[in-house]
Amino acid sequence: MQLLTTTMVGSAFYPKLNAGTSYLFDDDKQGKPKPVFIAPGAGDKGRFGGANITFKLDKSQTSGNLGSSEIILQAGHLGAPPHHHKGFDEICIVQEGVLNILVGEEVFEVKAGGWHLRPRGITHTFWNSGTTPAKFIELYSPAGHEAYMKALAKLFEDGKKPQPDDLAKLADKYDIVFEFEKLKGIMDKYKVHL
Repeated sequence: MQLLTTTMVGSAFYPKLNAGTSYLFDDDKQGKPKPVFIAPGAGDKGRFGGANITFKLDKSQTSGNLGSSEIILQAGHLGAPPHHHKGFDEICIVQEGVLNILVGEEVFEVKAGGWHLRPRGITHTFWNSGTTPAKFIELYSPAGHEAYMKALAKLFEDGKKPQPDDLAKLADKYDIVFEFEKLKGIMDKYKVHL
């Protein structure tokens, strides 16, 4: 009984220790975490190459832990040139169609309902070699890559074609190392294009 009383009194004086509450950051600086609801189809939208993207969660909503987007990649399109990054992983959840994902030297065929992790530090790319659009969710852990994707989509607004220097600046800023020497071989072998 004495332990129970001590625990209850302690909880009154130290509310941050209450069970079931997670404090990932200083409340005085950033505020308490808030729930986020995103209705179907909602979110900022963008387009680049053969992809339509809808932005869902960003680092400001997840204490920096997770970013996400929903992408529809048209048939015959490569989602990105081969690349890698040092600071984050990407998780793909295919909702419709089929996506082919190359990681290192291995190609994975990910069908609707399938999940795939592209770990940091390993060269990867993905494409839709099917005949119908592929719809998938991308999760970025930790968050931050969604900011790159938004900046990239902005370069393509109003039918613009980004300049190589603009793409290089974004890549440097957001931890993307392109391996363009592998691009032509992948496009030729899998009959896809950017």
